[in-house]
Amino acid sequence: MWEHRAVSHKQFKQSGRINPTETYVQLMDKVEDAVKEAQKMPFDHEEFLKYIPQHGPWEPIHATDDTKADPRTRYIGPGRPKLLNTNLIFGSTWIESERFKFERRISSLSDFLKQKTVVNANMWTPKQLVTTQTFFFCSTGDEERLGGSLLTGETVSANHPFLGGGEEGLAEWEPVLWGLGHRGVVPDSDPQDKVYYPSLMHRGVAFNNRLGWIRYSPAGFGKDASGYLMTKPTTWIHPAVDGNRDTATSFNLLVNLPDRRISFGEEGITDVFMTTGKTSLYTMMGMMSSSTVRQMFGAGSEMVPLEFHCIEPGLDEWIKNSNDEDKYARLFEVTACLGYMLTDPKVGSLGGAAKRRRLLMYPHDQGNLLTCVNASQVADHALKSNYAATVFTKLDQADFMNRVARRYKAYADLVTASDFAKGARWISQAMIGDDKILGPNVHSILAVRGYDILNLDEYMESFNDVSASPERLIRRVVQSVATNALKTLYPMDMLGESSGAQPFSHIFAPAGSNEQALVYYTDIRFLVPTSIDKLRMITGARGADRGRMREAYAQLTGADPMTGLSIIDLCLPFLADLGEESWQTGTGLNEDEIIVEVTMAVNPAIVWKNLLEPTTLEIFDLPKGKKGTAANVWGDMFMTNDALHDKMTKDGQGHYLNLLRLCYNWSNDKAHDIHGLN
Repeated sequence: MWEHRAVSHKQFKQSGRINPTETYVQLMDKVEDAVKEAQKMPFDHEEFLKYIPQHGPWEPIHATDDTKADPRTRYIGPGRPKLLNTNLIFGSTWIESERFKFERRISSLSDFLKQKTVVNANMWTPKQLVTTQTFFFCSTGDEERLGGSLLTGETVSANHPFLGGGEEGLAEWEPVLWGLGHRGVVPDSDPQDKVYYPSLMHRGVAFNNRLGWIRYSPAGFGKDASGYLMTKPTTWIHPAVDGNRDTATSFNLLVNLPDRRISFGEEGITDVFMTTGKTSLYTMMGMMSSSTVRQMFGAGSEMVPLEFHCIEPGLDEWIKNSNDEDKYARLFEVTACLGYMLTDPKVGSLGGAAKRRRLLMYPHDQGNLLTCVNASQVADHALKSNYAATVFTKLDQADFMNRVARRYKAYADLVTASDFAKGARWISQAMIGDDKILGPNVHSILAVRGYDILNLDEYMESFNDVSASPERLIRRVVQSVATNALKTLYPMDMLGESSGAQPFSHIFAPAGSNEQALVYYTDIRFLVPTSIDKLRMITGARGADRGRMREAYAQLTGADPMTGLSIIDLCLPFLADLGEESWQTGTGLNEDEIIVEVTMAVNPAIVWKNLLEPTTLEIFDLPKGKKGTAANVWGDMFMTNDALHDKMTKDGQGHYLNLLRLCYNWSNDKAHDIHGLN
């Protein structure tokens, strides 16, 4: 069913044609050879220093007890190239052209990939230089916009977004191989219509960065809102990602290398970027049924858990801007999709970190989201492997680690089931037929995240014990950044300020015993693109204790700042865009721009109600003249299709099917009660 033929770049160069002649096993050997070559290159620190501009983080400074004069000893150490992690991007809405209008310095996918490559390929730790690879999965119609697809027999045009010659005649990206599978076998598609994609390595960074570029886009699998439930992913998506060496898939080409340590370091897949659309969901389901792919999901740590990043519009915007038919269909399906990510037993057994994971929601209209997320990934790894990247004064590193671990467990136990905690349920219960069915337990932490950008002066003032700057900044964080992030899962009328001394206490620490907090825990990180030595010199006199910000947070929210708030200042010296003469161009951030990252763990028991309650508010005319609910309009056909249910269960989608049933029945029963329907 899934044909596997492809062509290496070497063969393409010789023949000038993209024609599938090599076998999967031959290709695997070629990929491994290319990978080994890239990893053999020792890091040439003397050559590297020639790239470094003599300003910004690399400015020469006098050696003191705390600082070293030579930047090699300050940042690099005996660096060896290593592939640290793999990012998967499901669903093209994460990086669609609409996204780019919110980015100041990114105008195309090529720019985004270059930024990701440069920022990640030059992550620094005292021991090694590390890099990432990125795989894309998208649906039909996206090939042209994303660039890079080539039909059989085509040649590469000079203005190709990645492989074209550019001004100097040199392509910015170097293909490792061509031909990651054909267009798929679905009804009405032509099995001969084969589409090939290059797997890329970026030039011009300290060492070669491997970048996977995998897409499958069969005809007949478009973006229509109807038919979401009826599309059978097992026809093509599951075979595209569920494979092993005997029945290889296109995805296996770069993930199924025999020696996991060579191909992935120790981390594996640590970040999955997705939407709640069907491409994302079905791809994830296909991966969960493949033992080969599952073993590539690396273990996170409590510092950096395995994270799923999901992007959606605000709840109110969504309801307001969609037509009736689409609006309710999407609300049901988003409830089920998020429920799948948070409760599915197969997803629950991925990774490490005491089996804790995090599903992060980002607002769709967040400015500079792509840049900030890339910076955040660098920060995660810098923090994980080099705590000296943070400005510590009153806390030593061991204490910092203990506090992070303790806090993480404390708020995770509120949400996720463990040996001594019940955890939350996704949809408390519903009557299905005559049986009362309980919703499944949540196993991952649900969080929202927003960003803001400060200039260096604003940031430095936040250390000042005398000025009002710490209070102003916390108010800005809670009032705008947090509200913008929370609107993805909560309606705006739950988020406004209340009167009284603590205007946000209804969100963070409600007084009533029967009320639950919407937010359990807030994590604020300042990502500062400068050197740790420089920052310590500036802040040394003032200290890096964030007491004033904690007090202001407590005044606004009523939450206990010691267990409900964490503030970290992190230095990322490779992040700043340091001008044309260095490789640090195209990163998207200037030296005097500090990213404020606000992450809040939210209460999933309230979220699913927010998503489903709008579906209970209206009643509709059904075809036979009766009045019905949004659930009837959306799901009656589906709920009575026993043959489809059996097929879904057989295909390993039984858990997802139960979530859809729970959504339908909870909404339908509640709407009947509200409107007095018989």
